[in-house]
Amino acid sequence: MHIAILADPIDNQKAGVHYYTKNLAEALLKIDKKNKYTFIHPKKNEFFKDKEHFIIKSNRHIPGHESYRKFIKIPRLLKKIKPDIVIETCHIGPFNLPKSIKRATVAYDLTPVLFPQFHTKQSSIGHKILFGKVLKNVDLILSISENTKKDIIKKYNPKGLIEVIYAGIDKTDYPKLKRPLKAPYILYLGTIEPRKNLKILIDAFKELKKEKNIPHKLVIAGATGWKSNKFLKKTAKNKDIILTGYLDNRKKAEYYKNADMFVYPSIYEGFGLPPLEAMSRGVPVICSTGGSLNEIFRNHALMFDPHDKKTLKYHISNLIENREIRKKLSSHGKNYASSFIWEKTAQKTLKILEKVINT
Repeated sequence: MHIAILADPIDNQKAGVHYYTKNLAEALLKIDKKNKYTFIHPKKNEFFKDKEHFIIKSNRHIPGHESYRKFIKIPRLLKKIKPDIVIETCHIGPFNLPKSIKRATVAYDLTPVLFPQFHTKQSSIGHKILFGKVLKNVDLILSISENTKKDIIKKYNPKGLIEVIYAGIDKTDYPKLKRPLKAPYILYLGTIEPRKNLKILIDAFKELKKEKNIPHKLVIAGATGWKSNKFLKKTAKNKDIILTGYLDNRKKAEYYKNADMFVYPSIYEGFGLPPLEAMSRGVPVICSTGGSLNEIFRNHALMFDPHDKKTLKYHISNLIENREIRKKLSSHGKNYASSFIWEKTAQKTLKILEKVINT
């Protein structure tokens, strides 16, 4: 079996899609020595050094170049190398392939379509035009949650097979992790953009500072996304709120390990890797019920409606004051997170790919 993977996110992202694509690729290569893998991506990257790969350059500054690349250049290469199946890991594609080549796409969530106000106009319009066509024409949709699958069926009712396969998490054991702050702190980690609903967390934190004089800092870690400049300028003025910017894996582990709690207030998520990563480091988690988060975390974290600041404040205060709840949640969460393994994700993915190819 010859599997081609369109791996652009490994080159051009640092957020969840990059993390998913890179870890799935590594896990597939680790467990599967029988099948052939070919990666297609836009620029030089050490990750692909010992792997079969093709670079098809991307230039977003030239009008129409991305469309030419996706609709003409990549399909032309795929017709030449003739894989059995092509996986698009960024959910818009693959395009213009003969029926002899099976098509699969990974669907993370439908936020650009369901919540266009949280995205750039370009992203929202592009997804509205293409997403439905992609989902209706692929042979396989790899959904990362039941909630995303439900949204896809409700919105598009595609003909192809939809398979739900949960992602894994990084389990690297880093020795001698340093404590990044002397003061106790509450941690959020993720891309800084409107859907993450950080205003409610900041407001709850400020109010608890004023009402209960909690000793904590609030750490907001992660790369800057879209529509966030005003938020960043306003937040930077508060000495109790620390913006770290993008963190590498070791730094992430340091911030997770030493946090008093992790709070994830997102309005809508397709899965929710950061809360699981926090759990795996023994950190008690407070999580919103937005999108798939309720599915993944409802029995393993303190939950709140993403618009319910009162409950969020109660949970934060409760974890600060109640050592037993913190200890119980930490132990339970760590045990739960241990079941999310990339090799398991890869095994299930490989099994369904073989099924689609042989159909």
